[in-house]
Amino acid sequence: MADQELDGSRSAILLVNDEPAILTALARTFGRERYPIFLSQGGEEALTFLAASSVKVVVADQRMPGMSGCELLAEIGRRWRLIGRVIRTGHPGREVMIRGLEAEIDFLIYKPCDDEALRRAVRRLIAEVDCSCASRRDSGSDPWRDAGGEGG
Repeated sequence: MADQELDGSRSAILLVNDEPAILTALARTFGRERYPIFLSQGGEEALTFLAASSVKVVVADQRMPGMSGCELLAEIGRRWRLIGRVIRTGHPGREVMIRGLEAEIDFLIYKPCDDEALRRAVRRLIAEVDCSCASRRDSGSDPWRDAGGEGG
């Protein structure tokens, strides 16, 4: 996990997966993008990182010990509504779809997935977060605090 805090104007993504080899592969998928990439091996670690860092999109695996991806993304949605949320699952089905809807995720992506499709989804979410932040800033409010975030 990187311990660098980002300026709120920079786009960054956090990739969450309990398997280090998968995290490495995901990082390679985003390696040519122009934004910083941070890695986390679980839900609690991801929440701790988000409390101190500016991240615009979180991509999480569904099946992880301790906290599922949907549980993680639901908690992120409660704390930081402006963060884009993507769930990746190798076990699609009704339950994952229901949990994803309950968590109000932005994208549900089935594995194995097309790397370019994942990159496009993340780019789209970054653009949407930027647009939401800009409109809130124009209204004179702090977009992170007003959106339920703790700042940063």
